[in-house]
Amino acid sequence: MKNPLIITIGRQCGSGGHEIGKRLADRLELPFYDKTKLMDLAKHTDHYDELKSFYEEHPVNSLLFAIAINQTMKSPSDKPFSAIRNLIGTSGGVLVGRCGNVIFRNYKNCVSIFIHADIEKRLIRISETRNINTKNAQHHITDTDKERREFHQYFTKETWGQSDGYELCLDSSILGIDGCVDIIIKYLEWRGLLEQ
Repeated sequence: MKNPLIITIGRQCGSGGHEIGKRLADRLELPFYDKTKLMDLAKHTDHYDELKSFYEEHPVNSLLFAIAINQTMKSPSDKPFSAIRNLIGTSGGVLVGRCGNVIFRNYKNCVSIFIHADIEKRLIRISETRNINTKNAQHHITDTDKERREFHQYFTKETWGQSDGYELCLDSSILGIDGCVDIIIKYLEWRGLLEQ
């Protein structure tokens, strides 16, 4: 049996990474896993309550969170990573966030991607999608990226968004959403991961 294709997407807030992942999954007819989908799947497992904060990509600067998560694991990434692998490792799909680039790093048919964008484009996107002013959009972007950086650092001991942690890094402010999707598909074809 062929190993399932897994595409992981890390993203800056406002870069369109979530939308890119969704469109990619639709075009490739793959399952799409984001926070909502993972939490729905995890609710039917024995470890949901224990790992709820991980599925929510909860910021780890909370002392209570750090204590709770450390009491249940041998190492910071032990149970959450195994749980994600068990949920989607056999079916494959597109996973947004949740340290996916590290969780599936050793999988033969996995491609890890990081989406970034110019801050001005990100501000516009967040202002429009959340219907907030530029100042509030700036706060939202700063806070969200800080939480993602801390979350990733805590669980992986790696730097979030650093290029050597990903196979592809794409600038959506230059390529656009559809351009990123097209390039990813071309790359997958080049790697021989898509059936012709």
